Amino acid sequence: MQAVLLAAGEGTRLRPLTEDRPKPMVSIAGKPILEYTLSILPKAIDEIIMITGYKGEKIREYFGDSFRGLPIIYVEQAERKGTADAIEKALPYLNGEYFMVVSGDDLYHPDDLEQCVIGTQQTLLVKETDEPQRFGICLVGKDDLLEGLVEKPKDPPSNLANVGVYVLHQDIFKIPKIIDEKGEHVLAPKIGELAKIRPTKVIRAQFWHPVGYPEDIETGAKYLEMSHEDRKN
Repeated sequence: MQAVLLAAGEGTRLRPLTEDRPKPMVSIAGKPILEYTLSILPKAIDEIIMITGYKGEKIREYFGDSFRGLPIIYVEQAERKGTADAIEKALPYLNGEYFMVVSGDDLYHPDDLEQCVIGTQQTLLVKETDEPQRFGICLVGKDDLLEGLVEKPKDPPSNLANVGVYVLHQDIFKIPKIIDEKGEHVLAPKIGELAKIRPTKVIRAQFWHPVGYPEDIETGAKYLEMSHEDRKN
């Protein structure tokens, strides 16, 4: 299975740390965020498709053409037009029905990513949050199947945040574009639409640390000091 790594983010809220590097290359405890993510990809992953944008050359210079034996294909998203636009850049390079999508600028747990690729079906990783207004919120029905996604709701229907990790079928590219108020081609609502015709299993993560602000870096470093067994939130 291939993994599409979304690594085009600029990280304006992390300035000045992102003045000379993209957000996924911001260092936590001595390594770029993206390196931690690549190091915990599931064993089923045999190729990485790296979607780069802002200062993407920094990523290519650091990782080169492979990471721990996994080949890397670099694809540029020259204009930031949303996450759905980003994965469409990977379409010409996809060679299987299913592919994994992982955000390159958050911290995850290896066991959670491994759970996502068990079996042959669409999956979506979620985590309980105390601030559901900040994230895409998932509606979960019988047998832990996804019923819908609501982006940053003012009146959240649940506290299960979409954390930016999916296994998707290529049918996602058949769902019509959904454009948000910022004019971006967004992915999460398309997954909600696809879930109506292709069951999508919701997996609850034991750990997720989004990195959006400078204070998240210090907290992330404390998590990374823990063993994988103790790393839960």
